Amino acid sequence: MQSQRSGRPGIIGMVVETIRRYLPLAVLVAAAVVALSFVPSLGSRVGKAPVTLSDATGLPPGVGPAPNPGTPGLTVGGVSCGPGVRQVPWSKYAPICVPAWHGNNGGATAPGVTGTTITVTYREVASAELATLYSIVPKSVVGTDQGAIKAIQAYISLFNRTFELYGRHVVLKPFASQSDFVAELDGGDQAQAQADAETAKADHAFADLSVIDATPVYDQALAEQHIISFTPFGGPDSEFAQFSPYEYSTIPVCQKTNLGTAEVIGRSLARTPVSFSGDPSMNGKHRVFGIVYDSDPTDQECNNALEKDLASYGVKVATTAAVSLNGSTLQEQIANVVAQFKAAHVTTVIATGLDWFTPILLTAAANQQGYYPEWFTTDFIDGFSRLVQQNQWSHAIALGMQAQAEDQSEAYKAYRMSGATGPLIPTYPFVYQPVLMLFDAIQQAGPYLTPRTFQQGFRSLPPSLPGGMYGQWAPGPGSYDPFGSFSVVWWSPKAVSAVDGPGGAWLSCNGGAQYSYSPGGAKLPYGKPLGCFGRSGPG
Repeated sequence: MQSQRSGRPGIIGMVVETIRRYLPLAVLVAAAVVALSFVPSLGSRVGKAPVTLSDATGLPPGVGPAPNPGTPGLTVGGVSCGPGVRQVPWSKYAPICVPAWHGNNGGATAPGVTGTTITVTYREVASAELATLYSIVPKSVVGTDQGAIKAIQAYISLFNRTFELYGRHVVLKPFASQSDFVAELDGGDQAQAQADAETAKADHAFADLSVIDATPVYDQALAEQHIISFTPFGGPDSEFAQFSPYEYSTIPVCQKTNLGTAEVIGRSLARTPVSFSGDPSMNGKHRVFGIVYDSDPTDQECNNALEKDLASYGVKVATTAAVSLNGSTLQEQIANVVAQFKAAHVTTVIATGLDWFTPILLTAAANQQGYYPEWFTTDFIDGFSRLVQQNQWSHAIALGMQAQAEDQSEAYKAYRMSGATGPLIPTYPFVYQPVLMLFDAIQQAGPYLTPRTFQQGFRSLPPSLPGGMYGQWAPGPGSYDPFGSFSVVWWSPKAVSAVDGPGGAWLSCNGGAQYSYSPGGAKLPYGKPLGCFGRSGPG
């Protein structure tokens, strides 16, 4: 792959400079954190990692089969197993229980797997630029690598005692990165990212849990070394298929996001008048939709699919605008996008395929041009959403989940059950999820563990129980993420967040109702306004 840095400003530096022109200094500091969290979907991620592992459907001679899920007996963690009982009673997402297993697990069935261990790695990134950014951002906002490692180790300790791993236990091996994480965010330092993946391989990694420090460059390098990874950057199924069975997403792939977006718009927004614009003259009018997206080829693929999904509901998009992450023209592009939408009388801007910082630029430019539409986006950590222009974002809805309070959060309770003491990293929901996905799939894979049986195990997990902190999980054939449903939230600048206190939070619409991604699943009420912004839900 070619670096995107040559001959022009890096995206991270460019973003900071652009934000400086739009936003006050107090917001600029926090915006640096958002920039760190952004990684573009690189169109150059095209090399298919060769798959050389066996696709054998049966167990090798001598390997003892796993008990059928729900077989009566006592689990390794002491739970009384039976039909429909989960492996651990405190998780909505655990697989169906199996009695404690004893037998031959096949020993070293794959790189990173022995008869007694399964090794996972975590790379600790460091660079002068990264250190500078962290030095001006309170640790209470994003936490540190050390905090993430402590949390992961706590979860692994608990899961090793309670999940069925067929005679093995998971071992975490952190290592110091050779790469400049910030450079990777610009598509650079590819050789160093590959060196990091080679270090993970030398540490005998079966999987890598560096989700907080993940980048598409590093994820691809891991796949090329036949190491499983969990990425928070989504993308289309076609991109994940290139690296199967090694890459999984901790957010919905864009095919699912598109289905949710099309359902909300096609069944509700397009059938009802404008109701949550910041411009009173728009409210009550027929909605006109515009889409803004990243011009990267994979995002273009996602956008084309979204327009088709909307068309299936009879919804025609008035205008679309692609944003190229080019440091020399981004400011001009953002201003032009806003002007284009304003000229086309777009009332509702669809921005579900963007990274986590572009809404900051869009809403600032909208303020400059006196444009106050409805916004339809995807939510993220409450603290990051406070960086967007609040007079704009107070008119935003999103596909997402309202954060759960600590006494309801499975991730928080699991950390305390592990015996860990002291504070928990503030981004703990994002740290907990890949660890949970890892152990779920390992148990479901059975004694003979390989990347291929891991994938089969992941895709055969049962639907989660209601009330989970991530919504419903229901992976199935062809899945690269676990998500089975979506819900809708709205942004309240005055709400108190369950994660980090006052200052704004995403709150549930329609009473927190969830809607299946499956075409045959539950449907959003047709022709009814959404119950957001304190309004009652559809009747």
